[in-house]
Amino acid sequence: MAGEYAQGFISGKTGPGIILITPAEAEDLFAGGQGAFVDARSRADFSAGHIPGAKNLPFEEAKGKAIGEFTAGIPRGKSVVIYCSGKDCSTGLALAVLLRDQRLEEVRVFMGGWAEWTAAGLPTEQGNDQE
Repeated sequence: MAGEYAQGFISGKTGPGIILITPAEAEDLFAGGQGAFVDARSRADFSAGHIPGAKNLPFEEAKGKAIGEFTAGIPRGKSVVIYCSGKDCSTGLALAVLLRDQRLEEVRVFMGGWAEWTAAGLPTEQGNDQE
């Protein structure tokens, strides 16, 4: 259901241009091929399991880089859906702010992240075929 997450908990400094989405919205974007998923977790966590087709972009590696350096391979014209471990993980939101500040449009954050994705029994894959 759209709007389930209140955007008010994000300050005005971080909020504009970032859309928080629910598990159902993330699933719809995945199923419809409308989302380019970006996993903000560590490379080890990503390798252990991730959303199929997701690109791994650990926040710590993204800091200080130009947008072209870390967005290569993210298809244009799709909503960028960033996720991390779960609701208590702020890494996905921090990465969204970084991408938004680099002028990437359609930045969405799936706040439930990996924990809610797997709890819902949605598709997963293992390994790191990005390298």
